[in-house]
Amino acid sequence: MTINEAITRCDNLKPNQYCVEDKIRWISDLDGIIKKELIDAHEGGEAIPFSGYDSASDRDAELLAGDPYSELYIKYLFAQIDFHNAEFTRYNNSMIMFNVAYAAYADYYNRTVLPRQQNALSI
Repeated sequence: MTINEAITRCDNLKPNQYCVEDKIRWISDLDGIIKKELIDAHEGGEAIPFSGYDSASDRDAELLAGDPYSELYIKYLFAQIDFHNAEFTRYNNSMIMFNVAYAAYADYYNRTVLPRQQNALSI
């Protein structure tokens, strides 16, 4: 999924008043979490570059979590919209759906990519 695809799907499913730049920042925050918590904790993480997204970023850039896990971006955008609209019951529901999607992706990543090896302590 690309930045554009995530924003377009979000806007089609949940019309909102937030600008594209806000949604790009939210997506960037989420990919920053994915990079730091998952990718960098596993072998080869340093080979996957990520410096964040902003309004000047290529909106056709592929996001870090690929299919079939990319739905987590839509759920995260929904949660951010609900939070900023002060619709806290909806926010809680959206975050539950996001957390389930994120956990499924994290489980997949942990199963398929070797964790970074720690150096053994010298005695």
